[in-house]
Amino acid sequence: MKKMRLHIYVVLGIFLVLFILGTFLDLSLTTAIFSRDNTFGITISAIGTIPGYMILAVIGGGYFALALHKQYKTIFKVLLYVASAAFLVLPIYFAGREFFGPNGFVNEKIVWVGYLICLPIALGCAYLGYFLTKKSDNENLWIIYIIASLAIFMALVPGVSLLKAIFHRPRYRTLSLYDDIEFHAWYQRCGNYKELMEAHNLKSEEFKSFPSGHAGASAVFMIGVSILPFLSKKYDKLVLPLFYAGFAYTLFVAFTRILVGAHFLSDVAMGGILTSIFMFINNEVLIAVDKKKKITIE
Repeated sequence: MKKMRLHIYVVLGIFLVLFILGTFLDLSLTTAIFSRDNTFGITISAIGTIPGYMILAVIGGGYFALALHKQYKTIFKVLLYVASAAFLVLPIYFAGREFFGPNGFVNEKIVWVGYLICLPIALGCAYLGYFLTKKSDNENLWIIYIIASLAIFMALVPGVSLLKAIFHRPRYRTLSLYDDIEFHAWYQRCGNYKELMEAHNLKSEEFKSFPSGHAGASAVFMIGVSILPFLSKKYDKLVLPLFYAGFAYTLFVAFTRILVGAHFLSDVAMGGILTSIFMFINNEVLIAVDKKKKITIE
């Protein structure tokens, strides 16, 4: 929607301001609030990505409804069913592994419990997507879902993963334990991270501070909200409240990530910036698609 542009600009602007502040205040801010074993912070780290990842399950349910109730060619129906299954499994895997992974309640032996916890949540979200899609009369909904899926994928994976692999920024929770691991600003690459990993028997996860995947994944909820008006105009009034609720939640998760020393302010701000950029692209493409008449599959 055109009216969403301004609100995306506002969110992006706030993340940019936080990023600039983080460039100068990262170390002092984190040192001031750091609480390594803070139960509240660890709990939010364990569950914080659920709303963002579960947007995939909602879209997966939408794909299933389209395949089941729309008259598409067989090959396209098969692709929709495959996408539906993938979009159910992926959020269970990615959100579930956070519960007892290195950023949650660390216990590799029971990581599978996180998957079991996320299974009913994903199924519920998939049903929501199925229900909303079945009620929609938008003939271009299939392409709207594909566009949103690409935006979400780009926000969750390539940008964050690529930057983490380039900079290898040490997390504060790690550098606070060892004198030979120094603080690095976001623009300073940690070139000797492999030697430090070997010297202290650390996992690569401890050198993936910049940018924050949790912040980026939390912000994905806002991308999901942008789909609502295309399902039905009656959801227009829900968009802005849900959008800003998603933004507030992202800031909340970002704070807890700084609290437990998993990230610095510039890390979480960059995670939000990356998702906001793809959110803007997604919104502009959806506006263009919505102007078209029915787009058929040849």
